[in-house]
Amino acid sequence: MATALLHLDARQKQRLVHRAKLRGKSFSQEVRDALELYLAVPVETEEELSSLARAANLSADRTIKKLDETIDYVDRTLKKARNGR
Repeated sequence: MATALLHLDARQKQRLVHRAKLRGKSFSQEVRDALELYLAVPVETEEELSSLARAANLSADRTIKKLDETIDYVDRTLKKARNGR
């Protein structure tokens, strides 16, 4: 494994440290994983990357909306069951 000197701003480092702790990994492994994910994205330009990010955000928004609808449905169903309906 090769070593590299990285210059991160304080917020980037804080977020990576936090994420590493959540995942039970070392800071270095978290950085390697983040780089691997970045390199695995098949884009050639910043515009392609921006487009991919927008599509991912829209997909996440749709998923969250569906989850919220499902939670509401389950809440209503449980409420009816508790009320004997």
